[in-house]
Amino acid sequence: MGGARDHSMKEKRIGKRVRKSDNLVIEIIAHEKSLEGKKIHYTLTKNMSLDGVNIRSNTFLPIDTVVDITLNSKKVRKAICIRAKVRWIKSLYDDETFEIGLAFVDTPPQVIRSLLGHLYGQ
Repeated sequence: MGGARDHSMKEKRIGKRVRKSDNLVIEIIAHEKSLEGKKIHYTLTKNMSLDGVNIRSNTFLPIDTVVDITLNSKKVRKAICIRAKVRWIKSLYDDETFEIGLAFVDTPPQVIRSLLGHLYGQ
């Protein structure tokens, strides 16, 4: 028995997901005027791969919203900055918390190397 996920959503993940609980800071780059420039602090990432991240938030982010993510990685000892786009969102707990799927976009090779170190490094 898995979670109650919409069956119309086909699995499109390319990279292997790693269960991670990291703190992120997310800044909205492009979408509704009321959301632009707003920083959102996340206390929980559910899992992460080289392609994207699954997070929980108390802020609703519409699909296709573009965000900049900052992850302070202790493994690679630096901040990793990644641009991402909201691919899906699911309401949890009567719209008080949301599970959000973010796909990384336009990721430079040096950021991919840092992510590799963060996800799989010793």
